[in-house]
Amino acid sequence: MHKGPIPVLLFEDDDGQALLTKEALEADGFTVDVCRTGREGLDRLFNTGYEVYLIDMKLPDIAGVEILRRINTIRPGAVCIIVTGHGDEAAAVEAMKLGAYDYIIKSPYMGHLTALPVVIREGLARRQLKAEREQLQTELWEQARLLEERNAELRRANEELKRLDQLKSDLISMVSHELRTPLATMKEFTSILADHIAGPVTPDQQQYLAIIKANIDRLGRIIDDLLDMAKIEAGRIILTKGFVEVRPLTEHVLESLRPLAEAKQVSLELQLPQNLPGVFADEDKVNQILVNLVGNAIKYTDGPGRVTVSAVERTNELEFSVADTGIGIAPEDVPRLFEKFQQLRRVPGLSGGKGAGLGLAISKRLVELHGGRIWLTSTPGAGSTFCFSLPKYHVEEIFHECVRTGLEQAKHNHESFSLIVTSIMNFTEIKAQYGLEQASRLLKEAEGVLREAVRRGRGDIVIRWQQGEMVVILAEVDQAGAKAIADRMRRTMEERAFTLGSQTVHVTVRATSATYPDEATTWEELVQLSERRLPRPDVSKTTILIVDDEPKIRQFLKQALELREYDVLAAASGPDALEQLKRQPVDLVLLDLMMPVMDGYEVYHLLKEDPKTRDIPVIIVTAKGERKDRQLGLDNSTYNYITKPFQLEDLLAKVQEVLQQRAASR
Repeated sequence: MHKGPIPVLLFEDDDGQALLTKEALEADGFTVDVCRTGREGLDRLFNTGYEVYLIDMKLPDIAGVEILRRINTIRPGAVCIIVTGHGDEAAAVEAMKLGAYDYIIKSPYMGHLTALPVVIREGLARRQLKAEREQLQTELWEQARLLEERNAELRRANEELKRLDQLKSDLISMVSHELRTPLATMKEFTSILADHIAGPVTPDQQQYLAIIKANIDRLGRIIDDLLDMAKIEAGRIILTKGFVEVRPLTEHVLESLRPLAEAKQVSLELQLPQNLPGVFADEDKVNQILVNLVGNAIKYTDGPGRVTVSAVERTNELEFSVADTGIGIAPEDVPRLFEKFQQLRRVPGLSGGKGAGLGLAISKRLVELHGGRIWLTSTPGAGSTFCFSLPKYHVEEIFHECVRTGLEQAKHNHESFSLIVTSIMNFTEIKAQYGLEQASRLLKEAEGVLREAVRRGRGDIVIRWQQGEMVVILAEVDQAGAKAIADRMRRTMEERAFTLGSQTVHVTVRATSATYPDEATTWEELVQLSERRLPRPDVSKTTILIVDDEPKIRQFLKQALELREYDVLAAASGPDALEQLKRQPVDLVLLDLMMPVMDGYEVYHLLKEDPKTRDIPVIIVTAKGERKDRQLGLDNSTYNYITKPFQLEDLLAKVQEVLQQRAASR
């Protein structure tokens, strides 16, 4: 902006108009030079810089429009304002199209002189804004150019990192392959010598061969660890999840490591409670975690000693523990223990070879891939306990996957695939007589009975699917075999005496089956056929939809509500809930607020805007500090909510209250 009085050049051939205009503007803080002809004014452009040009449309030598063109050529961006008489508005508008900032019409009584300073200042402000906008646009384009250059550099760097990562992977694969072959050869010929196949060996030679074989095995394990860590860091570890029972898995791990433990006079113990639920996990990876932890426990425990493997059921997870009576771990070593290439400091007299320091790092990453966690407690000189957790399997989320996977394998192997479903027909009466807690315990015990009754084969699993029902998935059983097993399971359950409190209870069981390819060709048909064959009481139940992205909460609420005779649907997201509501009417929605993709506020509004769902009552489940009533567009009194963390009794009371309000309003 110009400092001091603003210089103005006035093109005006009328002496009276020029004098009055000059006086009016100079009184308002401008300096004004007057030129009587267009040529005179244009000559001044080369010698003096003006902020504003006031151009009369009619001059004796050059038309005002032509003057405007020349000023814009000589002084681009100049503030030019057309001053015209009545009848010249069309020409003035045309001049504005050519770059004039504004125009003002002369008044016979010179009233336009009052508005002229305002028009000039508005023109200057518009020029300033335009200049700032152009400067900002230039800066933005420059930033965009720099950003694109930076992105291009990052893309090149990323491609180079990918190339180097691929080279690293290829190198590790190549080296491991090249090392494995001679290692296998060395191990084979060492065994030939140790077994006296090539001739007799002395006791000393036998000892040397044992040392060679032990180091070959150690080198093989190091190669395996390097390959595993490379795959994990490259994101190429894919979990192949399935239903895994804890007891057979842990027993297999301990049996495989028992020779190593016995050689060091270390006893191995397994402590597992009865009816421990399984996990939905990658069995090979869980086996690898346990082998790493138990192997380390044996390694750092000198005999006589003890290593104990145990597992307990928590609310939402299974917790595994590997405890030893070994040397313990120094407190300063604990924080870095799960990092790569970290090794415990050597203790004089400790037996066992030194590894690459990758076992615990690999175990940690495998546990985290499963959504679990790993930690330890240790007392130097007294032993260590390594613990890791795996989420408990949630039937609602894995049942269909189990069926799909089993059917795909059956199709691939050209085998039969059967579902057997058992239902406790008097479960409602048992629950009414003995209460919810005892009824839940009965279901869990019945699940254990079925697991014992099934003659397990590859792929066979038992799942508690819905309230009062157990599903046995049999991978290699045809229609006749499935019916025979269903009958045996029914008899087993009905002959079993269950104890609830001090009372002995017998259950009435219905068992049905459905088999591929005899009765169904898709997994959906198998499930639907199994459901249709189970007798259902002809009672209309209240249906509740749970919308929450946290699977543990969905499962907990589903089980609690089903035990109270509600039909329950579950949705993991807003879009999932809206899709289910298109197919299934519900009586109540339990809606979490904080969800990805579509939060609870948006879901709530969409429900209330749709004529088909706007009358469905909604209970909003919100954590303290999450409530934003204005986002709902409602007052506190117009919607129902319950705050996390909540007591189950409070939630159930709220559900009953809202349902009663809905019934009363109908």
